[in-house]
Amino acid sequence: MRFTRTQLLVAAATLLSGVLAGGIIDRVIVGGPAWRELGAVSWAQFSRQADLGTGLVAYPAEGIGATLLILAATLRNYFDRNGRRGVTLPLYFGAAFSIAGLILTVKAAPIMLSLASLKNGTEIEHAFDEFFVWGLYLRGFMDTLAFIALVWALSNLHRRTG
Repeated sequence: MRFTRTQLLVAAATLLSGVLAGGIIDRVIVGGPAWRELGAVSWAQFSRQADLGTGLVAYPAEGIGATLLILAATLRNYFDRNGRRGVTLPLYFGAAFSIAGLILTVKAAPIMLSLASLKNGTEIEHAFDEFFVWGLYLRGFMDTLAFIALVWALSNLHRRTG
């Protein structure tokens, strides 16, 4: 079976978007309750090592990379003379949700980055609450919707060619 560029881009975007969404869902469902129990100071200590360590490279690569792949797949489908109409709408949704996730990151990232200098427990608690709202709940919701839209696009793409 020969794959088109559109199929490969949609598959790659779905994969990377799934990694991003899965990580966020894990943090909301598994990590969030644990961090609430352990407290904001423990979360800050962990986040300084993880998010402000290798996370400074991994998380932007996931978020920006997924968005770029979604946009590339959307453009490729748009300009593909054999473009599939059933793929266009989910790709537009995926692109919009992914861009919204990046926009929300503009609010969430400075909160996380502020942990490098925060020492006061009250400030850390505030950062904890703010990051969960902006970084996990709102941004995470957008990234999860983007992934769902890409699964929808991939399903329609496969149905048309399979």
